[in-house]
Parts: sequence; C-alpha cells; structure tokens
Amino acid sequence: MKKLTELTPQQHQNLRLANDSAIQFAHQQNIMNLRVSEVSQTACSMPIVYVRDGNNGQWVLTAFTSFEQGSNLFVEQGKWTALHTPTNMQTFPFFLMMSPDDPQRYTIGIDEQHGVFSATTGQAIFETNGKASLHLSRVKALLESDINNDLQTQAFNQHISQLGLLRPISILIQYQDGSTPSLSGLFTIDEDKLQALSQEALFELHQKGYLAPLQAMLMSLFQLNALIKKHNKTPGLNPIKSIKLEVSKNSATA
Repeated sequence: MKKLTELTPQQHQNLRLANDSAIQFAHQQNIMNLRVSEVSQTACSMPIVYVRDGNNGQWVLTAFTSFEQGSNLFVEQGKWTALHTPTNMQTFPFFLMMSPDDPQRYTIGIDEQHGVFSATTGQAIFETNGKASLHLSRVKALLESDINNDLQTQAFNQHISQLGLLRPISILIQYQDGSTPSLSGLFTIDEDKLQALSQEALFELHQKGYLAPLQAMLMSLFQLNALIKKHNKTPGLNPIKSIKLEVSKNSATA
C-alpha cells in the first residue's frame, strides 16, 4: 500500500515528474476506476463494469481495458488512444489526503518512492519561486472538483445497488490455441429489472440524472467486440477466437 507524503515546495522544490507518468500508470491496468460523470464519454470506447473493492466490499465503477491482467489495450506505442482519459489517469501521481496539520483540510499527497519521480529528469513540479507549475495547478483543480464527483459516484452506486440493479457477469474467452479462461468478478446493469421498475422509481432515477449513465453502461458492453479486434492486433498477445458473455439471472447483493 502506498504511503503518501504531503507535497510542499519546501520539501519537494527539486522533485521532477516523468513526462509519461500517466502512461506509466495506465499501461498495466486492465480495469480503470471511473466517476459516474465520466460514464457517457467512456462508453464510446470501452466496456464499463462494476467490481467489488477487495478491501471494503464497496462497488467500484470501472472501465474494462483488456482481457488480460497487466495489459491495457488503449496504450499503444506509448500513447493513450481512447477518446476519453479517465480523471485518475490525468491526476496521477497526485492524490488528495488529509492535511497532517489540519484534519479538516485536504492537501495533495504523493508516493515519494514511485518511479515516476526523479531529482534529475522530467518536468518540474514547482517553479523556481516555489509556485506550482502549470501541470500541478491543473491537477489541483481536477482533484478539487473530483471531491464532488466522488460523492456523486458513491451516491449513484448506493442507489442502484439498493434497487438491485447489479448482476454478475462472466466473460468466457476462447483463444485460437484452444485455451478457454473465464473472467469473473464483474457486474453489469440488470436491464430486465431496470425496465420493470415502477414509474416512481424510474422518475426518481431520471430526476437524479442516473438514467443516462445506466443506459450508457448497458450500451458500452458492445465495445467488447472492438476490444477483441484491438487485442488481436496487439503483438505478443494470444489471439482470441471468440468470447461469450454469461449474465447471471440473480442480482448482486448490496
């Protein structure tokens, strides 16, 4: 688990950040965390699914980027190719943390031991006068706005979970070499239950602005076909012959 240290010009004036830090973060992630505000944009490129947080059991909204762990099909030749760049990729390697001096205040923290930081190469985090660089200023603004996005996402997750709208799915993969692994631990929207909701429940979803991301998540599963094509064009990966999506008839428990 990463240990965060408060970022200050006094302590980190000479610290530099690798120019490809976002790519270093993304290239080995086959799922990437999302905010509900990002769902519609992300659905244009990637399947969107839920997973459970292994530490606390909470629902985590994610973009599915590869059929294999340690691989991200949207990183090609050191470049990000998806239409949307997830916020946590844009803000990496900076995180919000509670101020060590004031528990009522947020500050920016970093994992000083991460390989994207250097004292000699990369872009400066602070100007020579101690002011935040343009990049750090932009990240600060994103992190500050992300507080509300995080709260909105938690509320969205809780609401659709209480309605029983999540059900488990498995992706059965058939590789051309005959191997047939299965990817489990994924959850999607139960379309039948969504359509069977009362008018009052549907109206509440509409009022809260939840219907659009729910529909986008359902439509995003069609991106699995595009993901197969990207997989099969990637050198070094075992070609996929076909996949089968198995959707459970039972909804997930809250």
